[in-house]
Amino acid sequence: MSADGLIRRGRDGATVDLVFESGGGSWPAAVLLVLRQLVVLLAVGLAFLPLGVLLVTVAVIVGATLVGAATVCAVLWVAAALVLWPFVAAAELRAPRRVQFAPAGAPTELRFVRGARADAWTPISGLRRIQLDESVEEPYEGDPEPAVSTLDITVVVATGADGGRRRAPKGTDADALHRALKDLLGPAGVPVLRRTERRVRPEPRPPSGGWVYGGSGSANSGGGFSGGG
Repeated sequence: MSADGLIRRGRDGATVDLVFESGGGSWPAAVLLVLRQLVVLLAVGLAFLPLGVLLVTVAVIVGATLVGAATVCAVLWVAAALVLWPFVAAAELRAPRRVQFAPAGAPTELRFVRGARADAWTPISGLRRIQLDESVEEPYEGDPEPAVSTLDITVVVATGADGGRRRAPKGTDADALHRALKDLLGPAGVPVLRRTERRVRPEPRPPSGGWVYGGSGSANSGGGFSGGG
């Protein structure tokens, strides 16, 4: 993904946005986000379906009815999702979805747009730095799989507000993003730092154990009986 996927002009053309996720900044968007988190939690619960089947089976073995055991497991599954839902939704609503810089040509202010609202505008002098942390896993010799990289973006502000550390979409061009951010924020004196860590993917180890065939023959394989005459 090019830098254009993360750095975009605002809808009114007056801002330049560093976009982590689309949407946010309004209550209708917040409602949709909260409902989406509930669906995600219920879907995650399906990963525990084999455990639920096991519990139902054990309950039936010890004397419960199939319908009763399945109902109890379903109620517990939904109840767990509803208990976790407020905490997950609140974290999503607080997390920055994009950072807006204004005016677009030469930014002097910035603000964070979160799930339900946008923060107040603050002077760009409060932006300490933007950190790009790239991790590259390179293939070992003979590995047919290509290199895999991830890119984390950290926005550090002086006020201690949650600028957040967010994962860039897969395939983001780190070089292009670094250049674009430097062009945007360099005139304001905001450093854009980049750190790259590289490591070679570990080579899979061959399976150990098994039967080993071969070896010396029987000590008596060349012997025999001699006749007497």
